[in-house]
Amino acid sequence: MITGLKDRFHDIRKGEFAMKAWDHQGDRLGLIGSANSSRGIVSMLILALLMVNLWIMWAGGAQEAAAASPQVPVAGPTGPRRFYLTKDWYAGDSALTACTSGYHMASLWEVLDVSNLEYNVDLGQYWPAGDGAPPTDLEGWVRTGYASDNSTTPGQANCNAWTGNTGHGTVVELNEVWQSSEGNVHVWNADIVYCYSPTYVWCVED
Repeated sequence: MITGLKDRFHDIRKGEFAMKAWDHQGDRLGLIGSANSSRGIVSMLILALLMVNLWIMWAGGAQEAAAASPQVPVAGPTGPRRFYLTKDWYAGDSALTACTSGYHMASLWEVLDVSNLEYNVDLGQYWPAGDGAPPTDLEGWVRTGYASDNSTTPGQANCNAWTGNTGHGTVVELNEVWQSSEGNVHVWNADIVYCYSPTYVWCVED
């Protein structure tokens, strides 16, 4: 009986040793798994930092290349702004409504330098026997930018802001004589006309 108890005690001790060995092995595997997981997270962070640095370097290089490239002006989709002289005559109080849709009565300052403009021969007046350029020696009403006035001073007279038929308004024509003379404004010759007089109107694209 004593021998049987000793054998039983021995079996129990073997079981305890086996359980402890199993627990110890499990702890080791857990530590190894945790270590492997930590290494994976660190690797992912390092890779993410490398990608961010590469993107920053690429973006900086693209900006430097753009700054070094010459800036070429892009032409407008419709070409130069167009202008024309109406084919019909209008009294001073009708000048503001004389231009076709997409155009308005021109201020002299909008058409002062015609080298930046294109003349619309389809809408505008021109000399039939001419060379197709904007017509010279044909006067048209033009806005002045001055206060309401009907005096006899070119550049000020504007048929009371193009609302009346009394007094005078300013007209301009492209010079047909290319020499300096009184009344010239750049390539234009300015004058006054009675507001009730039917006159062409200079129009420019909106």
